[in-house]
Amino acid sequence: MRAFPQKEDFVKYMSTWVKNPKKETSIMLGDVKKYELMPYLHYDLDSLKDIAAYIYETDFSQEHKGHID
Repeated sequence: MRAFPQKEDFVKYMSTWVKNPKKETSIMLGDVKKYELMPYLHYDLDSLKDIAAYIYETDFSQEHKGHID
């Protein structure tokens, strides 16, 4: 989020990077070096955008209780 303070920029970068992860476009090179590049995930781009938006909007420092819609 520090690298992409605007939601639209975060969602665009995260969804396209996860769709096609590359070391050259990673912003977390230390983690790539430590854990290697993440594997390809078989999600469509729209789903990845939804996931990235959820990550951006969620305060993970708070406890979350699951819910069913």
